[in-house]
Amino acid sequence: MTLTAPLYMVRHGETAWNLERRMQGSKDSTLTPRGREQAAAMGRALAVELAREPGPTIFLRSPLGRAQETSLLVGRALGLDPAEWRDDIRLAELGYGQWEGFTWPEIEIDHPDAMATWRADPEGFCPPGGETHHDLRRRSAELLAEIAASSVRTVVVSHGVSGAVMRGLHLGLDARAMFVLEKPQDAFFRLIAGREERILAMEMAES
Repeated sequence: MTLTAPLYMVRHGETAWNLERRMQGSKDSTLTPRGREQAAAMGRALAVELAREPGPTIFLRSPLGRAQETSLLVGRALGLDPAEWRDDIRLAELGYGQWEGFTWPEIEIDHPDAMATWRADPEGFCPPGGETHHDLRRRSAELLAEIAASSVRTVVVSHGVSGAVMRGLHLGLDARAMFVLEKPQDAFFRLIAGREERILAMEMAES
């Protein structure tokens, strides 16, 4: 499952629920003005990056609205036909079940030990009606193997946790290490041959 062609991992821009610190999962909220600026900046930075080595590129995205909106803004900066994006449900965010739409303080009213329990077992813990980290890893590993087998440069627009899991699998990390990976919305990552490079969108877009 070694990547021989670059894989660019982009998280969606800031959303209204991100600002309110609400669990999104399979539910959605729209990008904020700042989130749209972040997406456009990542697109400009990605255009610079891809221009360094012109060649075929596969464009994949989560089917959730915030990733779709981000992908269109990124694609606009790339001069990309929107039809070139391929939706893949395996890129969707971790499902939080009954907790979706709630903040942690709201969740902890009925589940005061929720975060501690999750940190103690980041792979097996499952929010009520949600999805385990193990489930997410399984679908992510399947897709990562397909991307690696294609040997074609690929751009992915996904989410905080699902993107971190994809990166963690590439880096050979365990569930605990994946759990605490950085999940920026103003930077993206270039993955290849077991390594990861963080690319700050604003810096590149202005260079």
